[in-house]
Amino acid sequence: MKKDHPYVGAANIFVGPKGELLLMKRSQKTFAFPGYWGLVGGFLEWGETAAEAAIREAKEEIGVDIEVIRFTGKYYNTPSPNKGRVISLPHYSVILSGSPYPAQPEECEEVRWFNPDEVKAMELAYDHKQILKDEGLIE
Repeated sequence: MKKDHPYVGAANIFVGPKGELLLMKRSQKTFAFPGYWGLVGGFLEWGETAAEAAIREAKEEIGVDIEVIRFTGKYYNTPSPNKGRVISLPHYSVILSGSPYPAQPEECEEVRWFNPDEVKAMELAYDHKQILKDEGLIE
């Protein structure tokens, strides 16, 4: 895969009623950040909006139907191992139906809710930790 242009990814920020954050553990088979925890999301497909990608990725990866609430901003200059640079487009989203589980094992090994203090101590994929810091969800 070429590394001569940025890739665009959409990510979902899910916040539980007590401030907990939903993260997925990336499969060891993924080409970028294998085994890392991160936000649920993935790359946009041709002709797809960021919100459409966020909805599709949540269904594919963790088996839930969601509603995108709002876009939070864009992040750039994140060197991704084996993938070049990535533009991240995070969104606050809510789960409408379903319980999160690893619906796409080749992409997602595990899905869990974490309290913010746990997330603060973790190394996350891409720029997901910075996104959560900028949103005031972790210190």
